[in-house]
Amino acid sequence: MFSHTVPKKLLEQFAYYDPRTKSKRLWQYQKGLPPWWKASPKTATALDGHFADPANAVREEQIELRLKKEFEDPVNEFIEMIGYRTFFLDARRIYLLTGYVRMLFTRSAARQAASTVHAKTKMDAFRSLLKDDNKLSELAARYTMEAVRLGLPVTEMVTKEQVIAITEKQIAEHSKPDEPQRDYIQALETMMTFPDQSMLNGQWGVIPTDPEHPFVIGDAPVVTMERTEGNRLYFGIGFARPNVEVFLPVSPTACIHVLPRVTRTREVQQPSPVEVNMAQAAFATKYCFGNINSPEIDVVLQPEFGKIRLGITGFTTRHIDHNAVLFDILMGRRPQAA
Repeated sequence: MFSHTVPKKLLEQFAYYDPRTKSKRLWQYQKGLPPWWKASPKTATALDGHFADPANAVREEQIELRLKKEFEDPVNEFIEMIGYRTFFLDARRIYLLTGYVRMLFTRSAARQAASTVHAKTKMDAFRSLLKDDNKLSELAARYTMEAVRLGLPVTEMVTKEQVIAITEKQIAEHSKPDEPQRDYIQALETMMTFPDQSMLNGQWGVIPTDPEHPFVIGDAPVVTMERTEGNRLYFGIGFARPNVEVFLPVSPTACIHVLPRVTRTREVQQPSPVEVNMAQAAFATKYCFGNINSPEIDVVLQPEFGKIRLGITGFTTRHIDHNAVLFDILMGRRPQAA
């Protein structure tokens, strides 16, 4: 099944009418190649098996339908109006856009690829646990106490050796080739469940531009950045990090700009269309799309393509002690905030 990482309706916002094909088309920008005129909004970001669940064949179609009904359709009712002078970001629209933006980020091929990194990090934490006698002893005591609490017949303490056997079994179960995809589907459905409060309660606005200097949209269209006091841009900052800004172009002349409710230590400077386009290319796994063939835009995009790889060069979790987080979870404790 082919699933859309970027919804067709959003891509159509950036399309032009081509008289040769008598249909809507996109100019496609790609690293090392000249712009191509024939990309279709229907197939440009449709990937086979993107939402497939290795353990449940029907889940893919269910996810696609849920994304459409719960997140795409409500926003599609007003997406064409964003950027008009009469358009107003009221509380209902911000709520709907919060979910829409979150799902656009999570459903991207870039986020899916990051699941491979996350799965490896998880297994590394389990393997590290096997080498820590103190933690193994604490877990053995915890499992014994839990058995007592549940009223199970307990004739002896759980041993470290038994904890090791349990951990090795978990490692084996989660080391299969399809584990990253399983993790990805689980993350996707988790993100559907509740809104991002820092985004929902942040400051929302729309950045305009003129048709001669349009925005493009990448195949991972929700992008983040931080601007330093020296006016240097850092792309790929996490949504909860200080001074983060979030961007989503929704047409060639309008880009949603969100300042999540996080710590801010400097004034916000509205980014230019060039800076937004740079971020789109940096996050893109392969393509950016636009409504015109612009050598000027291509010059901006080419050096930025692929700079951000989620989990590696952007949205990294190196600041988190994954071993401690795993141990807290196994001990039944809430992991401490990063």
